Parts: sequence; C-alpha cells; structure tokens
Amino acid sequence: MHLHQLKYFVSIVETGSVTKAAERCYISQPSISQQLNKLEDSIGKKLFSRVKGKLILTDAGHVMYIQALKILSDVEEARHRVNDVDDISGGTVAIGILPTLAPFMLPSMLLALSKKYPQALVTVREEVSETIVDAAARGELDIIVEVLPFDETHLNIEHLFSDEFYVAVHRDNPLAKLDAIPIGTLDGIPFILLEDIHCLARQIKQYCFKERFMPKVLFQASQLATVKQLIELQYGISILPRISIDTDPDTAIRYIKLTGQTPTREVVLAMAKDRYISPAAKYFVTVVKEQYQSA
Repeated sequence: MHLHQLKYFVSIVETGSVTKAAERCYISQPSISQQLNKLEDSIGKKLFSRVKGKLILTDAGHVMYIQALKILSDVEEARHRVNDVDDISGGTVAIGILPTLAPFMLPSMLLALSKKYPQALVTVREEVSETIVDAAARGELDIIVEVLPFDETHLNIEHLFSDEFYVAVHRDNPLAKLDAIPIGTLDGIPFILLEDIHCLARQIKQYCFKERFMPKVLFQASQLATVKQLIELQYGISILPRISIDTDPDTAIRYIKLTGQTPTREVVLAMAKDRYISPAAKYFVTVVKEQYQSA
C-alpha cells in the first residue's frame, strides 16, 4: 500500500469516476486503474462494485475511504510541521471565507499577514458555506470565516461579531429620509436579493418569514456588488449586512435600520479540532480577532 494509491482511491471516490479521477490527478486512466487494482490486491478486498455503470463503494471501501482520508491528512500535517520548523517564512495558510464577507474583510487581513510573513504561502477559497465547512472538516483549510449556523462537529468556533441587517435603498427613494422602518411597510416594493445558494439570502428570507413578510423579489444576483449596482440603478431595494455598508459619503445608497428585534447574522472563526497550524496561520487568527472580535 502506497500513499499515491490512497490519493488515487480518494479521488475516485470523490469524483465518482476513474476517468475524472485520472484528470484530477494528471495521470492516465489505465495507470490509475492499475494502481487501484494493486491497492485492492494489497488489502485483499474489493473497494468498488459496479451498479448500472456506476462505481459504488463496498463495505470494505467505506472503511478504507475513512482511513485513507485520515492517513493523507496526517501525512500532510506532518509535512507542514516539518516544513515550519525554524522556518522564517511562516509556512502555509489555507483560508476559506464566504463571498458575502471576503470583499470587506480579506484585504486588510491579508495586508497585515503579508507584512509579517511576506514569504508565507497563502491560499484563499471564496466559496459558499457548505463547501468551506466541508473543506475545513476534511483538513483542506486551516481557517474559515463563516456565519452560523453550520455543522460544528469537527470544528472549534470563536465568535467574531454580530452583523446587523439594514434596508438598502437609493438616495432618491422616499424611504431614504427615514431613520428606521418596519419590514411590513415594504410590501409590494421590488426587492433585489442574492441567489439562494448563499446563506445570507436564506437568512434574510428566514427573517422575513418570521416577520410574516413576503418580499417581492425582482432580481436574484450572485454577488453583493451586483445587488448594489441594481439599487444604484433604482431597480429596487434590498436588505444588506452592516459589513457591506459603503463608507463613501457620496454613495447613492442609503441604509435604514429595521424596527423591532434587530436581524443579525453571527460571524465566526472556525478551525478543525486538533489541527496543527503554521506560525503564519496563527498570526492570521490573531489579526482577525484584533480587527473584528470587538466589532
């Protein structure tokens, strides 16, 4: 049994295809099939069965997959520990962050990190919640900046700040003159929201449902920047988090508080339990806490 065989096996499981696994691992299909056969021979068990042309894990395959993930994670962690010994570069940092947080938090955090550890190898994954939580649990990410709730089973959580929601309108909209507004008074006004794949969109809709309000959704965008552009073009209004509020006094968007119980989302820092992280990653955590834990 060899490490590369375990990597190929895991790739086949995750892609569901020998062909796709071969593409991911940059080897030929016959080669990856041969290595899978050698792995099965070495353990004396079949790891896959074929059902209607699909690869299905056997019972032995399920056990092997769990163990293979652990072995590969342990090897990767060992590599990080060895590389970071007396290494002034700070090592590597793998960060995951939501698209609704990244544009507003990442620049200052990465700038501070680059000043302290200019030689650190930093990678960032800007993905939706489920993707980065799963990646962190699998050991692919050192740190994630997330929003509750999510599956915390394999992660340690530290609260950063509560991010309030505001009604965002064009400055020429009559609503812009108000200091606060009940959500119910927005009935029938066109709304611009994010696509439902974003947890922020789901949280806003949950808040509206709780308040017995049904927004008239005219547009659903993939990015907050697009939502803001459509507001500036007076296509409608939206509900946006405080962290996204423009600091430019000349902005065309005005932000209005919602009356009643203030809707918020809880932003947290999360790391896999018992995971070794590099000096640079530790410093990144420190920077995040200093900048945002009291926000």
